[in-house]
Amino acid sequence: MRELNFLGAVLVAACLLIGCAPRRPGEVPALVHAPDARAEVVQTTAGPVRGVASAQGRAFLGVPFAAPPVGALRFRAPQPPAAWTQVRDATQAGPACLPRYSFGQKHVSEDCLTLNVYAPPGPAAAHPRAVMVWIYGGALELGSNVDYDLSALAARQDVIVVAPNYRLGVFGFFAHPGLRGEGEGAYALLDQQAALRWVQRNIAAFGGDAHNVTVFGESAGAWSICYQLASPGAAGLFQRAILQSGSCLASDSSVPQREAESGGVRMAQRLGCARAPHVAACLRALPAETLADAVPQRRGLTGSDAWAPMSGGQALPLPPAAAIASGRHAQVPVLMGTNRDEGRLFAQLLSYIGKLNLRGGYEARVQRMHASPAPVLTQYAAVAAQSRWEAFADIVTDGGFACPTRRLGQALRTHAPVYAYEFDDPHAPYGLLRLPFSPALGAFHASELVYLFQRPWVLSGRAQFSPAQQAFANTVQDYWGAFARTGDPNGGGRPRWPLFDGDTPLTLSPHRIGATPDFVQRHRCAFWDARADTATTSGAAIVAVTGRSVRCDRHPHSNATGTHHVRIVFPFLRTGAPAQRASRARVRPGLLEPGSGPACARAGNPGAATRSAIGHAADRHRRDVRQWPL
Repeated sequence: MRELNFLGAVLVAACLLIGCAPRRPGEVPALVHAPDARAEVVQTTAGPVRGVASAQGRAFLGVPFAAPPVGALRFRAPQPPAAWTQVRDATQAGPACLPRYSFGQKHVSEDCLTLNVYAPPGPAAAHPRAVMVWIYGGALELGSNVDYDLSALAARQDVIVVAPNYRLGVFGFFAHPGLRGEGEGAYALLDQQAALRWVQRNIAAFGGDAHNVTVFGESAGAWSICYQLASPGAAGLFQRAILQSGSCLASDSSVPQREAESGGVRMAQRLGCARAPHVAACLRALPAETLADAVPQRRGLTGSDAWAPMSGGQALPLPPAAAIASGRHAQVPVLMGTNRDEGRLFAQLLSYIGKLNLRGGYEARVQRMHASPAPVLTQYAAVAAQSRWEAFADIVTDGGFACPTRRLGQALRTHAPVYAYEFDDPHAPYGLLRLPFSPALGAFHASELVYLFQRPWVLSGRAQFSPAQQAFANTVQDYWGAFARTGDPNGGGRPRWPLFDGDTPLTLSPHRIGATPDFVQRHRCAFWDARADTATTSGAAIVAVTGRSVRCDRHPHSNATGTHHVRIVFPFLRTGAPAQRASRARVRPGLLEPGSGPACARAGNPGAATRSAIGHAADRHRRDVRQWPL
């Protein structure tokens, strides 16, 4: 359905074919096993938990924030956890959520709604500390709250960091008429809200300020935060937001209720539950593995392999784009941005996988990604003449990340302060997967995380920086920490970060921090913005009010890699300015071959009457939405 699912599928393929950094069940950050580690007990509203404290910081791992979403609680909004009286061990991380993979973590379960809390070392501060809640990425299908060690961020920035799990894939986004009123189609978003309510009730016991909460996330985590900005149920649960490489204006970011439920009905038929007296009970009785294994067969049920939250329900009464366009969203300060070379990671992974029986064509890939591909191919023809690999990477970067994020910033800045960035280290360390990369990929997707956390991915030690990169890592982290504490990243002698003017983000690089005046031209945003206008003006907003589906075909396709049966999804963007992209070191590690593809239906502008109806619908839902008391 969109670029995040492409990312997730490609990374899953890479993990299967090459292997991600291995992790044993329950592996924990280094501070847990520090020589000076000692037990520390904190009382939560559900019961006492025993974590660890050392000179490196404090950590409480695997703390339940909701009841296990299994059995009768599967496909229901999260419920409060059962209380306990004995001290609960919180020195081991909980399992990752099904259905598929955490990066290297083999310990997965449907019973996964736990969170980790990281705090600075030493006694409680004189005043409560700011709180940062991390939402991990992974295309809404993979990942977990222990993919990153967040202890260094907490210690150096003197903040409390909370990282919850949330349901993924079929368990987080399945919809069916028999599940109405249960949070259908958006359980993952409700899980995130439940974690934020846990923060409201419990974070003071860990030294945190429940009234100074920043949500931050990357890739699908940023998409999730964008959804939460548009969700009435998240109102008041956070005061600031940081979105890294993700915008819910990038493409069709939610599924209308009719479409989501239609796909659920057909999936229930395949699972043998359609004729059951109580379809919901039948679905809840199925083994978790049966549901997870049914996901690769889902193609054709909803027109997409990708999972996305349902709009028109409890979590998202409106499609996110409609809510944000009409100002019906959380109007909080936002820090947001993208990486200059987002698409190079995808292009290189695809090229590598292509050497293992997944050959595909540049034109075919573009045609599968876009409803009307001809203008895209024309726009990038000059780049493709030099390197089709580079053209593919540029299309992903520009149409999937840079320009949609700029549009989101333009919409949000009319209501609250927005600070925008473009991360640009041409020699960013990998810190991701142990893959045989030969070319320099520049500032690829997720490469900023090594700087922010000052740890590689999957708990594998300290990041390896040059002196300039280490200084830059400190600056990046200081910007994020200042924003989390005050809503303004400035101060501390750092280069000034101006408010976003709608066009010019701040370049963040080890060699330069300053304005990016060529951002719009370099990423061809006039072209992509025009496509966004024609592709989305009548789509999801009208669906939310009238139920009339006028969405364009997403054109995702599946491919297999021999016996591994890995789905590579190319669902992105129906949404990018003349002028050739500024030169960057050209990389030609894999050549993509040409092919052919389909087209898309179009629809008109919803108009003022429809926008008014959308507003009334949101008001009604805001009165009716069910949520836990704080």
